[in-house]
Amino acid sequence: MIKNIVLDIGNVLVSFYPDIYISQFITKKGEIDYYEQICFKSAEWKCGDLGTKTRGEIIDAVCEKYPEDAENVRMIMKDCDDMLRVSKKNTEVVKKLKAAGVGVYYLSNTNAHAFEFMTSTYEVFKFMDGGIASYLDGVLKPSADIFKLFLSRYGKIAEECVFVDDVATNVNGARAVGLNGIILKNIDDLEDELCKYPELRTILKQ
Repeated sequence: MIKNIVLDIGNVLVSFYPDIYISQFITKKGEIDYYEQICFKSAEWKCGDLGTKTRGEIIDAVCEKYPEDAENVRMIMKDCDDMLRVSKKNTEVVKKLKAAGVGVYYLSNTNAHAFEFMTSTYEVFKFMDGGIASYLDGVLKPSADIFKLFLSRYGKIAEECVFVDDVATNVNGARAVGLNGIILKNIDDLEDELCKYPELRTILKQ
């Protein structure tokens, strides 16, 4: 029986589309892809998720690495948390689950700056029972360690948990540890995907 829902944050609870955000500043498709790679898919950005660099240090490191692009990098990254928009639909899903006594947790690769912005801005986190933010523990998906940490910290049984993520490799990492998994291809489909479990359908379709 499913007793706990474990949710990624990006593109599950909160939309995260760097390419769309960057297109506000850069218009050429090839350049949008380039800046997405160096700003948000770089080793420097990963340091934020590991908790080893601050946002300012990440920006400085990317600018040092790509000095000819420094002006655009600073422009793009300065207020990049603005791209993180909560899903009101999925907030309601979380509320329903919580009200029915289902455990609801987050488990995400995220950095301090973004996490503090989201948790102070969006009420969905008030309805959650806790979770794992990678930067606090220095461990990332899809490593088995992050899922084992969640199970240990909260005293959960893997088979009683469903992990939801938009990235298949992350879901496979959870499944390898014994959790059930959902690959969420569209942020708006969370409720429908959870309803594939009969005990959750009963709750969500009341």
